Amino acid sequence: MKNNTNISERISQMIESVDVTPNEFAKKLGYNRSQVIYDIINGKSKPSFDFFEKLENSEYSERFNLNWLISGGGSMKKITKIDSTSDVDFVFETKSDYNKVPQIVTVDSNDKDNIVLVPQALKAGYLEGFDNKKFISKLPTYRMPGLNNGVFRMFPVEGNSMFPTLTNNSYVVGQFVDNWITGIKDNRLYIIISNQLEDGLVKRCINRIEKYNNLICKSDNRRNYPNQNIDPSTIKEVWEVKLHLNFDLPDPGDLYDRMNDLEAEMQEMKRKLIN
Repeated sequence: MKNNTNISERISQMIESVDVTPNEFAKKLGYNRSQVIYDIINGKSKPSFDFFEKLENSEYSERFNLNWLISGGGSMKKITKIDSTSDVDFVFETKSDYNKVPQIVTVDSNDKDNIVLVPQALKAGYLEGFDNKKFISKLPTYRMPGLNNGVFRMFPVEGNSMFPTLTNNSYVVGQFVDNWITGIKDNRLYIIISNQLEDGLVKRCINRIEKYNNLICKSDNRRNYPNQNIDPSTIKEVWEVKLHLNFDLPDPGDLYDRMNDLEAEMQEMKRKLIN
């Protein structure tokens, strides 16, 4: 996701996120004069090569994404990855309450993100293990055509709360949503990782986080499953549904027959009313 702020604003955000003053930040980078930093965050001057060199040599080098700082692309905090082909593992950091990065991802030997599958038997444990590198690294991984330029995860669909859109025992692949305020669009399908959801992870959402601190989660089978109001503070992750995998392909014949019968009954009722 592209950040529309300029570089001065992003440097200011970076300083605020580590909870230090510009003066303290300047000292951390080794500047004798804090005015250098004040001039940058106030837009009076652009950060020089010396600034980036000092930043890379400071305690903050492992915490911030240089690409985000320069271009506004990606996440503010540096995202590291688990290499599923080696024993190297890393932990991710959170940007803010409703603006997050994935806690754990895995990559293949070509440094491409894998799609991690959360099996049905481990779905309940995912609430506790979503940020546990050992838990995630043991889950099966896949690659899917057309799913690129993002972090994706596959989850099982359980029950009939999303019927007929999603069927029981099928799967959905979701793309990680890093900004809940702007990234959760009304009436789209999302996988919500929260212990407040009572009947499945996948819901059609109405985003009122910014206005009322509330995420309204709707089931497509609304006759049997009422809406749920979810407190955003209970949410661990949000994934936007991008793909549905259904291994039980229904025969539309029954549906067409019911529609034809209904149309015939309506015509018969009209005929009797006219006569």
